[in-house]
Amino acid sequence: MSNQKPVQDYPFISSLEAGAADFLAEALALPEEAYVPLPDSSTYVNGRWEVCLLKLEQYADDFPDALVDQNRGRCPKTWARLSGLEGLMVAGFMRLTPGTTIPEHVDIRDDNVIRVHLALQLPEADRTYWRDGTARLMDIRQPHSAKNLSHRDRITLCCDFRMPDPIPEGSVPPWNPPEVT
Repeated sequence: MSNQKPVQDYPFISSLEAGAADFLAEALALPEEAYVPLPDSSTYVNGRWEVCLLKLEQYADDFPDALVDQNRGRCPKTWARLSGLEGLMVAGFMRLTPGTTIPEHVDIRDDNVIRVHLALQLPEADRTYWRDGTARLMDIRQPHSAKNLSHRDRITLCCDFRMPDPIPEGSVPPWNPPEVT
């Protein structure tokens, strides 16, 4: 028997997917200065992996140049929807510029925090396994990677949520997209 939790245990998914068109429109309208590199990404990422931050909690010290309040003003529809989501800890648009690859890695997080990525603008090759406008849960304690081999930015909305209970190992399928060349 699988210990994977049903999607209804993550009520924020339907709200995020319902806002996808507004999120994409606001993400595409952002000025360059709204995006900042992820800390230390230049040491292991080939290309540019950047984020436009809308909410920070425990990671605020990692992003001293983040213009969170300005970004919320630039993205009023996105922020209005996100600010009403229970348990939201971190939120922002993630952008991988063309040619960027993020090698396989694992991240540290509390056992009751889950990450969700909402696909907003994916490379054509990614759409064979993940449609724009759909959300994917991700247990960042498991190995994961990303790449953008297309000629346009790859944009997702990334959110971390604190859940009421710990998320057991294996309750979220591993992030294993097919090898895309």
